[in-house]
Amino acid sequence: MTDDIVKNIYDKYFKKWFHKNYKFLLTILLYILYQGNFILSLVSSFGVNFSKIPKTPRIFCFFINDLIYIVLLILLFKKDIKNGIKDLKKNLMDRIILSLNCWIVGCVIMMVSSIVISFILKQSVSNNEALVRQSIELAPIYMLFTCAVVAPIFEEMVFRKSLYGLIKYKWLFILVSGLGFGLLHVLGSYTSPLDFLYIVPYGSMGCAFAYLLTKTDNIVLPIVIHAIHNFVLVITQIIGG
Repeated sequence: MTDDIVKNIYDKYFKKWFHKNYKFLLTILLYILYQGNFILSLVSSFGVNFSKIPKTPRIFCFFINDLIYIVLLILLFKKDIKNGIKDLKKNLMDRIILSLNCWIVGCVIMMVSSIVISFILKQSVSNNEALVRQSIELAPIYMLFTCAVVAPIFEEMVFRKSLYGLIKYKWLFILVSGLGFGLLHVLGSYTSPLDFLYIVPYGSMGCAFAYLLTKTDNIVLPIVIHAIHNFVLVITQIIGG
Protein backbone atom coordinates (compact mmCIF):
# COMPACT_ATOMS: atom_id res chain seq x y z
CA MET A 1 0.00 0.00 0.00
CA THR A 2 2.78 2.45 0.99
CA ASP A 3 4.77 1.52 -2.11
CA ASP A 4 1.77 2.30 -4.30
CA ILE A 5 1.33 5.72 -2.66
CA VAL A 6 5.01 6.53 -3.13
CA LYS A 7 4.87 5.38 -6.75
CA ASN A 8 1.77 7.48 -7.43
CA ILE A 9 3.41 10.57 -5.90
CA TYR A 10 6.56 9.91 -7.92
CA ASP A 11 4.65 9.45 -11.19
CA LYS A 12 2.30 12.37 -10.63
CA TYR A 13 4.70 14.98 -9.30
CA PHE A 14 8.43 14.24 -9.45
CA LYS A 15 8.48 12.38 -12.76
CA LYS A 16 6.35 15.07 -14.41
CA TRP A 17 8.46 17.88 -12.90
CA PHE A 18 11.71 16.19 -13.93
CA HIS A 19 10.50 15.59 -17.48
CA LYS A 20 9.56 19.25 -17.76
CA ASN A 21 12.79 20.60 -16.28
CA TYR A 22 15.48 18.06 -17.17
CA LYS A 23 17.15 20.40 -19.68
CA PHE A 24 17.58 23.09 -17.04
CA LEU A 25 18.97 20.61 -14.51
CA LEU A 26 21.31 19.13 -17.11
CA THR A 27 22.54 22.61 -18.02
CA ILE A 28 23.35 23.38 -14.39
CA LEU A 29 25.14 20.02 -14.11
CA LEU A 30 27.17 20.77 -17.24
CA TYR A 31 28.15 24.13 -15.76
CA ILE A 32 29.30 22.49 -12.53
CA LEU A 33 31.37 20.00 -14.55
CA TYR A 34 32.79 22.86 -16.63
CA GLN A 35 33.77 24.87 -13.56
CA GLY A 36 35.37 21.75 -12.09
CA ASN A 37 37.38 21.09 -15.28
CA PHE A 38 35.79 17.65 -15.54
CA ILE A 39 36.92 16.82 -19.09
CA LEU A 40 40.47 18.06 -18.55
CA SER A 41 40.67 16.20 -15.22
CA LEU A 42 39.40 13.06 -16.94
CA VAL A 43 42.09 13.37 -19.60
CA SER A 44 44.69 14.02 -16.89
CA SER A 45 43.71 10.75 -15.20
CA PHE A 46 45.15 8.94 -18.23
CA GLY A 47 48.57 10.41 -17.53
CA VAL A 48 48.38 13.67 -19.49
CA ASN A 49 50.13 16.50 -17.65
CA PHE A 50 48.77 19.75 -19.06
CA SER A 51 51.33 21.82 -17.16
CA LYS A 52 54.12 20.24 -19.23
CA ILE A 53 52.41 20.88 -22.56
CA PRO A 54 53.73 23.98 -24.42
CA LYS A 55 51.57 27.10 -24.19
CA THR A 56 49.95 27.05 -27.67
CA PRO A 57 48.91 23.35 -27.66
CA ARG A 58 47.72 23.74 -24.06
CA ILE A 59 45.51 26.69 -24.98
CA PHE A 60 44.18 24.67 -27.93
CA CYS A 61 43.19 21.91 -25.47
CA PHE A 62 41.30 24.47 -23.39
CA PHE A 63 39.62 25.74 -26.56
CA ILE A 64 38.45 22.23 -27.51
CA ASN A 65 37.24 21.66 -23.93
CA ASP A 66 35.15 24.85 -24.06
CA LEU A 67 33.85 24.05 -27.52
CA ILE A 68 32.53 20.65 -26.40
CA TYR A 69 30.38 22.24 -23.71
CA ILE A 70 29.09 24.99 -26.01
CA VAL A 71 28.11 22.49 -28.71
CA LEU A 72 26.26 20.42 -26.09
CA LEU A 73 24.36 23.50 -24.90
CA ILE A 74 23.44 24.55 -28.44
CA LEU A 75 22.15 21.05 -29.20
CA LEU A 76 20.22 20.99 -25.93
CA PHE A 77 18.47 24.31 -26.62
CA LYS A 78 18.44 24.19 -30.42
CA LYS A 79 14.71 24.82 -30.61
CA ASP A 80 14.83 27.79 -28.22
CA ILE A 81 17.70 29.35 -30.15
CA LYS A 82 15.87 28.95 -33.48
CA ASN A 83 12.72 30.49 -32.01
CA GLY A 84 14.79 33.32 -30.55
CA ILE A 85 16.33 34.10 -33.94
CA LYS A 86 12.88 34.09 -35.56
CA ASP A 87 11.58 36.46 -32.89
CA LEU A 88 14.58 38.74 -33.41
CA LYS A 89 13.98 38.90 -37.17
CA LYS A 90 10.30 39.60 -36.67
CA ASN A 91 10.67 42.30 -33.99
CA LEU A 92 14.17 43.58 -34.72
CA MET A 93 13.85 47.28 -33.82
CA ASP A 94 11.72 46.68 -30.71
CA ARG A 95 14.19 44.07 -29.47
CA ILE A 96 17.19 46.30 -30.15
CA ILE A 97 15.65 49.24 -28.28
CA LEU A 98 14.58 47.11 -25.30
CA SER A 99 17.98 45.37 -25.16
CA LEU A 100 19.85 48.68 -25.24
CA ASN A 101 17.65 50.11 -22.49
CA CYS A 102 18.25 47.08 -20.26
CA TRP A 103 21.98 47.15 -20.97
CA ILE A 104 22.29 50.89 -20.30
CA VAL A 105 20.44 50.63 -16.96
CA GLY A 106 22.62 47.65 -15.97
CA CYS A 107 25.80 49.49 -16.98
CA VAL A 108 24.88 52.67 -15.08
CA ILE A 109 24.16 50.75 -11.86
CA MET A 110 27.29 48.66 -12.42
CA MET A 111 29.56 51.69 -12.91
CA VAL A 112 28.12 53.76 -10.06
CA SER A 113 28.25 50.88 -7.57
CA SER A 114 31.79 49.96 -8.71
CA ILE A 115 32.97 53.55 -8.09
CA VAL A 116 31.43 53.54 -4.59
CA ILE A 117 32.99 50.15 -3.79
CA SER A 118 36.39 51.27 -5.10
CA PHE A 119 36.36 54.11 -2.55
CA ILE A 120 35.40 51.70 0.23
CA LEU A 121 37.98 49.02 -0.64
CA LYS A 122 40.66 51.40 -1.92
CA GLN A 123 41.14 49.40 -5.11
CA SER A 124 40.37 50.29 -8.72
CA VAL A 125 38.93 46.94 -9.88
CA SER A 126 37.57 43.72 -8.39
CA ASN A 127 39.85 40.72 -7.89
CA ASN A 128 37.89 38.90 -10.57
CA GLU A 129 38.52 41.72 -13.05
CA ALA A 130 42.21 41.77 -12.14
CA LEU A 131 42.49 38.02 -12.81
CA VAL A 132 40.68 38.38 -16.14
CA ARG A 133 43.07 41.15 -17.19
CA GLN A 134 46.08 38.99 -16.31
CA SER A 135 44.63 36.13 -18.36
CA ILE A 136 44.03 38.47 -21.31
CA GLU A 137 47.68 39.48 -21.23
CA LEU A 138 48.76 35.82 -21.27
CA ALA A 139 46.32 34.55 -23.91
CA PRO A 140 44.38 37.40 -25.57
CA ILE A 141 42.78 35.43 -28.43
CA TYR A 142 41.67 32.57 -26.21
CA MET A 143 40.26 34.99 -23.63
CA LEU A 144 38.39 36.84 -26.37
CA PHE A 145 36.77 33.52 -27.35
CA THR A 146 36.06 32.59 -23.72
CA CYS A 147 34.64 35.97 -22.69
CA ALA A 148 32.73 36.80 -25.86
CA VAL A 149 31.44 33.33 -26.79
CA VAL A 150 31.73 30.73 -24.03
CA ALA A 151 30.76 32.87 -21.03
CA PRO A 152 27.71 34.54 -22.63
CA ILE A 153 26.26 31.27 -23.91
CA PHE A 154 27.01 29.25 -20.78
CA GLU A 155 26.08 31.90 -18.21
CA GLU A 156 22.89 32.94 -19.97
CA MET A 157 21.76 29.34 -20.34
CA VAL A 158 22.42 28.71 -16.64
CA PHE A 159 21.54 31.96 -14.86
CA ARG A 160 18.79 33.08 -17.20
CA LYS A 161 17.25 30.26 -19.27
CA SER A 162 17.54 27.49 -16.68
CA LEU A 163 16.66 29.56 -13.61
CA TYR A 164 13.75 31.12 -15.49
CA GLY A 165 12.49 27.64 -16.23
CA LEU A 166 12.83 26.53 -12.60
CA ILE A 167 11.62 29.69 -10.84
CA LYS A 168 8.09 30.62 -11.86
CA TYR A 169 7.87 33.99 -10.08
CA LYS A 170 9.21 36.79 -12.28
CA TRP A 171 10.79 39.10 -9.70
CA LEU A 172 12.11 36.23 -7.59
CA PHE A 173 13.77 34.85 -10.70
CA ILE A 174 15.31 38.25 -11.53
CA LEU A 175 16.64 38.58 -7.97
CA VAL A 176 18.02 35.03 -7.78
CA SER A 177 19.47 35.32 -11.28
CA GLY A 178 21.28 38.56 -10.43
CA LEU A 179 22.49 37.28 -7.06
CA GLY A 180 23.77 34.03 -8.54
CA PHE A 181 25.46 35.86 -11.39
CA GLY A 182 27.09 38.27 -8.95
CA LEU A 183 28.29 35.47 -6.68
CA LEU A 184 29.80 33.67 -9.66
CA HIS A 185 32.10 36.63 -10.29
CA VAL A 186 33.16 36.97 -6.65
CA LEU A 187 33.44 33.47 -5.15
CA GLY A 188 36.50 32.42 -7.12
CA SER A 189 38.59 35.48 -6.30
CA TYR A 190 37.53 37.10 -3.01
CA THR A 191 40.17 37.78 -0.39
CA SER A 192 37.99 39.41 2.28
CA PRO A 193 34.27 39.58 3.17
CA LEU A 194 34.13 43.13 1.79
CA ASP A 195 34.86 41.74 -1.68
CA PHE A 196 31.29 40.42 -1.69
CA LEU A 197 30.20 44.03 -2.23
CA TYR A 198 31.06 43.37 -5.87
CA ILE A 199 27.96 41.19 -6.06
CA VAL A 200 26.07 44.48 -6.57
CA PRO A 201 27.76 45.66 -9.82
CA TYR A 202 27.97 42.19 -11.32
CA GLY A 203 24.50 41.30 -10.09
CA SER A 204 22.98 44.46 -11.56
CA MET A 205 23.98 43.37 -15.05
CA GLY A 206 22.66 39.89 -14.31
CA CYS A 207 19.32 41.38 -13.25
CA ALA A 208 19.22 43.46 -16.45
CA PHE A 209 19.73 40.35 -18.58
CA ALA A 210 17.11 38.48 -16.54
CA TYR A 211 14.57 41.27 -16.95
CA LEU A 212 15.22 41.27 -20.70
CA LEU A 213 14.42 37.56 -20.81
CA THR A 214 11.17 37.98 -18.88
CA LYS A 215 10.03 40.71 -21.27
CA THR A 216 10.76 38.76 -24.46
CA ASP A 217 11.08 35.07 -23.55
CA ASN A 218 13.97 35.10 -26.02
CA ILE A 219 17.27 33.73 -24.70
CA VAL A 220 19.14 34.87 -27.81
CA LEU A 221 18.83 38.54 -26.77
CA PRO A 222 20.70 38.34 -23.41
CA ILE A 223 23.30 36.07 -25.03
CA VAL A 224 23.96 38.61 -27.81
CA ILE A 225 24.02 41.65 -25.50
CA HIS A 226 26.23 39.79 -23.00
CA ALA A 227 28.58 38.76 -25.83
CA ILE A 228 28.85 42.31 -27.21
CA HIS A 229 29.42 43.71 -23.71
CA ASN A 230 32.24 41.26 -22.99
CA PHE A 231 33.73 41.61 -26.48
CA VAL A 232 34.05 45.39 -26.11
CA LEU A 233 35.62 45.04 -22.65
CA VAL A 234 38.18 42.46 -23.79
CA ILE A 235 39.08 44.32 -27.00
CA THR A 236 39.49 47.53 -24.98
CA GLN A 237 41.81 45.71 -22.58
CA ILE A 238 43.83 44.14 -25.43
CA ILE A 239 44.27 47.49 -27.19
CA GLY A 240 44.83 49.45 -24.00
CA GLY A 241 47.11 46.84 -22.47
